[in-house]
Amino acid sequence: MKRYFIPFALLCASLAFASCSDSEDNEINTPIEEVVPGTNHRVLVAYFSEPLPDGVDANTSASRVIVNGDLYGSVEYMAIVISDATGADRVRIQTATPYPGNFDDLASQADNERQNGIHPALATEIENFDDYDVIFVGYPIWWYQMPMAMYSFFDAYDFAGKTLIPFSCHGGSGWSGTVDDIAGMEPRATMVDGYSISRNSVAGSENGIREWLQRIGMLEQQ
Repeated sequence: MKRYFIPFALLCASLAFASCSDSEDNEINTPIEEVVPGTNHRVLVAYFSEPLPDGVDANTSASRVIVNGDLYGSVEYMAIVISDATGADRVRIQTATPYPGNFDDLASQADNERQNGIHPALATEIENFDDYDVIFVGYPIWWYQMPMAMYSFFDAYDFAGKTLIPFSCHGGSGWSGTVDDIAGMEPRATMVDGYSISRNSVAGSENGIREWLQRIGMLEQQ
């Protein structure tokens, strides 16, 4: 029987995953979310968010936040703030097979995908993707990198000639090199400075997000 040694760095990575996982108690027939139209149809906010299941304390969870009494996934909330401020359309990136609702099973599956370079099939389809000029892409940090579903997303669409703006939630690891990863996959896109925030600050992040959008010239004129 083979024995595996788990180095301390990988153990830390698992803690980082736990600190900003976004896992939802999905059923197999989870409805696929369609594009939510905004007022500026040349801008799209595409995000990956898997909130932890019901029964998890949103005050301590990495992936669930309560704002004004409403419950959101952490990355979902950031996406809503961005789309509301810019008038952008919005869509959630979802996998064809939903992730497990149990945290331990989700962490194990995500680690297996990471170690084996598995790009899971997506259920999300953006039929009018070519119509968008500016794409915000949002994701949590899992195992010190983007969830592998994000690699599937970049596989599926051509960002050549588009402006690409990342945003992320993390548990202390910052971008973890993901901006460089995106730039390497999409060399013909124009990358704009993104916005990365600790999970502990997401609930109060609206003003900071709007200030960032203003700095990069993306805040919709009132």
